[in-house]
Amino acid sequence: MSRAQDRLWWLLERLQAALPLAAAAALAGFTWWLVQSSPKDTGPAGPARVLTEPDYVLSQARVARFDAAGRIVAVLDGQRMQHRPDLDVLEIDQVQLSVRDASGRGLKATALRGVADPNARQVTLQGRAHVTAWPELGASGPAAAALPAPIVFEGDDLLVDTALRQITSTQPVTLTRADSQIRGSALRYDGLTGLSELAGRVNGHYVAQPLKLSKARAGSAGEPSLAQLNTPLPFAP
Repeated sequence: MSRAQDRLWWLLERLQAALPLAAAAALAGFTWWLVQSSPKDTGPAGPARVLTEPDYVLSQARVARFDAAGRIVAVLDGQRMQHRPDLDVLEIDQVQLSVRDASGRGLKATALRGVADPNARQVTLQGRAHVTAWPELGASGPAAAALPAPIVFEGDDLLVDTALRQITSTQPVTLTRADSQIRGSALRYDGLTGLSELAGRVNGHYVAQPLKLSKARAGSAGEPSLAQLNTPLPFAP
């Protein structure tokens, strides 16, 4: 074999021995390039963007709530309703609210604006809020004459719980019943017991009126005594 051939074989052996090292170097270079080309980590991700704009707007809208038996217990109407997804509330213009429980006790309310949860369980009435609470709805004739007078609440911010039939406020409220009118700095009314609690500075006038019984019921068994009939109306300032 000639010297030239020996030298060629020597070079081929050296190239074969260096091939794994060259491949490793190429792989390292490709890895370095891939790392440099990747997006840089700019720190922890910020909070997801919260949608504060309404996701739907309705005109002449109505929301109704039903009890377990399928009876309507609350109806919320608005000239305009929009849903805020960030708070999961309904913002309402020209609010009208009607509530009635299985025993016939109910209330009706109006306000310029309102905020409610999607189920109309809690409704905040804002701006010239006016709520009338009846001890019993639907009575007529002699039966209606025997019922206590309705209670009227007026203020600029009233919270109505349609499930518990409670009305609360931390703003000034005027309470009117028959010939009585009382003002307070805060209110809590329980429709189940009929008691109203006024807090803060309370003033006004109160006229106690006896409850009336129809002639058809007078003298029947189990009727309240004369002393009970003259018990003052259930105001609890």
